[in-house]
Amino acid sequence: IGYAVFDADGTLIDSLGVWRAADDVYLASKGKRMTDEIYRAFMKMTYGESITFVKDHFSLPDSEERISADIMRIVTEKYATEVRAMPGVIPLLDRLAERGIPMAVATANEKELVTAALSSNGMLGYFRYVVTCDELGTSKRTADVYVHAARLLGGEPEETLVVEDDFSYVEMAAAAGFHAVHISEIGGIELE
Repeated sequence: IGYAVFDADGTLIDSLGVWRAADDVYLASKGKRMTDEIYRAFMKMTYGESITFVKDHFSLPDSEERISADIMRIVTEKYATEVRAMPGVIPLLDRLAERGIPMAVATANEKELVTAALSSNGMLGYFRYVVTCDELGTSKRTADVYVHAARLLGGEPEETLVVEDDFSYVEMAAAAGFHAVHISEIGGIELE
């Protein structure tokens, strides 16, 4: 392995609860309450769909743009101040850095959010690039974001490690020729 590409949310940073917390804070400010049932429905929606749903379901007078901006303000603050590194990931980053392995982040999230969380946890310096699906006009349903990140580093899939928290993305990256592992496996990664 000559290169490494990491997912961000749920892999490098423990941020998955931030969105629910931000929705809770936002809705409470409007005198509304998020339920587990509604949140489960959100998990199947795109961000834009969830904003439309919130506006319609809670009969909010604000525009979708305003609702989105208000929620993103809360999320941005939480990413910069509350999101922490995933357990065990910093020792792996240290081991890779000690071996001179160039690293990048490939994420479907917003670059500003990810870089804020990485920075506040002292991890941003490990990475040469933070690549987002939006920048490439793609999604994580293809390996494009991993391939692009690997090539920015100077590598090809067959010489690049991909670390992910979603098993379907691990399988997809492996099918594209990467050495792909699930975040739960990082303790078992052997480096030569």
